[in-house]
Amino acid sequence: MYEAPYNDASEAKLAWRAYIQHLTALLAADRRGDAVALFMELVGTPTDQIEAMRHTPAWLPLEAIAPTLAYDHTAILGNDGAVPIERAAQVRVPTLVMNGGASYPFMYETARALSKVIPHAQLRTLEGQGHGLADDILAPVLRAFFLGGGSSN
Repeated sequence: MYEAPYNDASEAKLAWRAYIQHLTALLAADRRGDAVALFMELVGTPTDQIEAMRHTPAWLPLEAIAPTLAYDHTAILGNDGAVPIERAAQVRVPTLVMNGGASYPFMYETARALSKVIPHAQLRTLEGQGHGLADDILAPVLRAFFLGGGSSN
């Protein structure tokens, strides 16, 4: 698991609730394009890029799947985006929990929290990596983990 997007900070929980409410209202009003744009803003896409994308052929398929955003987001991140400690504690398979050393600070806190409650979890921080990590960095870490040679940080 690499950089699970949960965040236990109170301001992050409030922001997530507000996002879900806004998204739900946009979808209820059948403003699918605005719902897609809201999601893209959430993940950091610059406004000018979102506006440019609205005028491409790729935009209509995004609008078509927009109603799934609210269901997908709450199914994965819940109502407040908090680390799902109770659910994570039920994982019964060896788990590699990773974050990038050059990523957002909350990603480390989330990875650490998950690795503490998931039985048999290993925590790895991939130094120099951000949220979009390089394949050549990830591959040997996964190989070591699956072959039983992984180690905790």
